[in-house]
Amino acid sequence: MSGSHTKVTLTKENARLPQEHFFSKLPLTGTAIGLTSLLIAFMLGRSNSTYFFFSFHVWWLFFLSIAIGAVFFVLIQFATKAGWSVVVRRLAENISMTMPLLFVLLIVMVFGSHTLFHHWLGHDALSDKIIQSKQWYLNIPFFYVRSIFYMIVFTWAAVYFSKYSAQQDESGNHEITYKLQNASYPFLIVLGFSVTFAAFDWIMSLDPHWYSTIFGLYFFASCYMVFFAALIIATRIMHNVQILKDVVTVEHYHDMGKLLFGHTCFWAYAAFCQYLLIWYGNIPEETAWYGIRENHGWFYVFVLLCVGHFIVPFLFLMARRAKRSRTLILLVAVWMLFMHFLDLYWLIVPTGYEEGPQFGLIDIFCFLGIGGLFVALFAAVTRRKALVPIKDPRLSESMTYENV
Repeated sequence: MSGSHTKVTLTKENARLPQEHFFSKLPLTGTAIGLTSLLIAFMLGRSNSTYFFFSFHVWWLFFLSIAIGAVFFVLIQFATKAGWSVVVRRLAENISMTMPLLFVLLIVMVFGSHTLFHHWLGHDALSDKIIQSKQWYLNIPFFYVRSIFYMIVFTWAAVYFSKYSAQQDESGNHEITYKLQNASYPFLIVLGFSVTFAAFDWIMSLDPHWYSTIFGLYFFASCYMVFFAALIIATRIMHNVQILKDVVTVEHYHDMGKLLFGHTCFWAYAAFCQYLLIWYGNIPEETAWYGIRENHGWFYVFVLLCVGHFIVPFLFLMARRAKRSRTLILLVAVWMLFMHFLDLYWLIVPTGYEEGPQFGLIDIFCFLGIGGLFVALFAAVTRRKALVPIKDPRLSESMTYENV
């Protein structure tokens, strides 16, 4: 549906980030903060290497899940020929371009694999029949090959779509849109399998006795949900750039709010189905995993997730007015980033620390380290391109978009 909108002419010059914008300083600042923080985290981890690797794994997956969600978003927009999202798609492409950094940081998991995955790499595994029956899959060479394959797929998709989208800004060739549209279908199939097995390998295999066939869906729902939270925050931060203020309207915030709301419910559906089936089946190998996370200090995290990850955003985002309020939707998006971290922390850390949460300085510096580098690369990519795909054939549709 179209309405009356201010006519905006987008060019290579006016669609770029202004030189004086604070984002121009973030590549250098973020890199300095990131490298310094990682060094401090590493030094602190020398006396507690086990917790360092667990904390790093949580934060690595936190930022990786945002990038994975961004890749899926870009591909789905092309696959569905979406028009509304064109003006925010470039920011999603730029978020996805942090994938090469996260690929490099995979090396930390390699060094920490005997700590993180000690259940199936330790000496006790030799006498464990359940683990022995899974050794055809859970073994170091195959595990490393799979991990590298997943990251190659994620990175390839991110770079491929971002590269050709930027090329269209220069050439104006509409055939590029149709090329990316056709490429999105096979990419989505491969990505779907990759993110499912990545969830099995990087999170579920931390406890090889536990298994859940819906866990891949659970992780995908988390990735897509947290991406929309990150996209809302990035869009709101960039809203003081005049060109984005002119083309990204409350209608786009409304749609991003609807998608954040919908995928919060999607996550809750996957989480509840997983819990219900395991509770109903009452199989010891499955219930023991929840037993750890419903005792000691982890019980309070479990309750906070139930309330904060679903009930709070559900109530806040249900109303149409809330989804059209830039301030309220920003606050909910920030809250959902925290909830996503808490979810990953609850999934991962109890494997090594059953007695309760151990949050401390290592967690803070791992967050600042990976987060600083993540923001630095995102800002570096953002300032090199137009903020919106200025020659996309559906740009005018997006700029005049209105919710019914």
